[in-house]
Amino acid sequence: MERTKKPGVGWLGVWFASGVILTLLLIYLGLALYYCTHFLPGTVINGVAVSGDTVKDVEWKITQEIEKYEIEVKARQGVSEVIAGTDIGVMPIFDGSLELELQGQNCFAWPFAFLHETVIEVATMVDYNEEQLKRRVSKLAAMDKDKMQPPKDARVSDYSKEDMYTIIPEEKGTKVKKKKFLRELRRAIVKLEDSISLDKEECYVEPKVTARSKKLKKLVKDMNHYVQAKITYLFGEEEQVLDGEEISQWLLVDDKLKVGVSREQVAAYVDRLADNWDTAGKARKFKTSYGKKVNIDGGDYGWKIDREKETEALAGLVEAGETVSREPEYEKTANSPGRKDYGDTYVEVNLTAQHLIYYKDGEMVVESDFVSGNEAKGWSTPTGTFALYYKERNRTLRGQGYASPVSFWMPFNGGVGFHDAKWRGSFGGDYYKQRGSHGCINLPYSAAKTLYDNIESGCVVLVYTLPGTEGKAPQI
Repeated sequence: MERTKKPGVGWLGVWFASGVILTLLLIYLGLALYYCTHFLPGTVINGVAVSGDTVKDVEWKITQEIEKYEIEVKARQGVSEVIAGTDIGVMPIFDGSLELELQGQNCFAWPFAFLHETVIEVATMVDYNEEQLKRRVSKLAAMDKDKMQPPKDARVSDYSKEDMYTIIPEEKGTKVKKKKFLRELRRAIVKLEDSISLDKEECYVEPKVTARSKKLKKLVKDMNHYVQAKITYLFGEEEQVLDGEEISQWLLVDDKLKVGVSREQVAAYVDRLADNWDTAGKARKFKTSYGKKVNIDGGDYGWKIDREKETEALAGLVEAGETVSREPEYEKTANSPGRKDYGDTYVEVNLTAQHLIYYKDGEMVVESDFVSGNEAKGWSTPTGTFALYYKERNRTLRGQGYASPVSFWMPFNGGVGFHDAKWRGSFGGDYYKQRGSHGCINLPYSAAKTLYDNIESGCVVLVYTLPGTEGKAPQI
């Protein structure tokens, strides 16, 4: 009896596997054919998900999107406005671009499409009315020219004693670059984007100089270098301080953000310094030995700042940012610092009383009557403050119509000076009115000698008139 052989288990497995493969192949080929007319999985066109859609499906979806389309315009200061597609005549345009995109995809690679997203941008799918767009944009709050704030560059602050100079940061403002904004807005609309940020798209006019500017930082550093200078001028027990508050007014900044010190301003300050502290040639208050004060005008004695030299010196100190105490450069000096520049050693000459007193270190050395210039002939002795030029023995004084030998000669004002007058029998009183000298102070021999023996060149001579002291003795 013959037995029929049954197929083995191995053959069943082969047939089953073949069936599965065939089925999968048919599915693969079927879907490949399907995706020849439909977009692959994960496809996004102009922001619209179109997986498995035909061109007609995509056109319908995009039309639906366009009909309800609106774009948010985000401006600075929290301002946000919406432009509806209907306001600008947005409409779809289907010019065969979708068909070309569909034909360009590899439908047989559909399994791999599940692994990633395919983003397609078709620029010609959306159109709008340009005139409507411009009119709508012109009505945006961000485009109101009356409310636009122009940007402000970062700049240097005003000077303050506490902080000196600092950088004031730039202010961005809200002035829109209209052409740039319209260009970016058109781009966003054709891509059906739902918002646009004027800041992000750089549609604002920006400051040219920011707080990060290296030039601006260097400018502030240089300016602070200058205003940190402090110069204390010493005038005896008094002083005048020059600091940043004044120096800040001297700084000049050019268009390249470089700073310098104005020499004109420095010179003007030195002029004011000299006007305030110079004593040469100025009237000075003097307390006389007669108990009264007088203003003595005239003469050339006193402090006189050398304005040119001091301007150069001061400019150099400021440019170096120095802190110093100093005396100014002088063209002329006096015996004592400060406003009481005659000190405690001087000759006091009262023309009214026809009397003089010589003080040396505050102590009286000589007191004597004299005869001054002839008033009737117009030779009156000039008033003022002077310095003794020198002293000389046995000099013959010469002038028009006279030659007078003297033993002691001490000039202090041109050809005017102290000397002995042996030819006179009396001194003081009112001799000077009719029988006075040619302008000199005529002294008795003994007084002239004592004065000569004790006085030195440079000694101050204060010559004044004091009505009411005629024939009166000083209150010593």
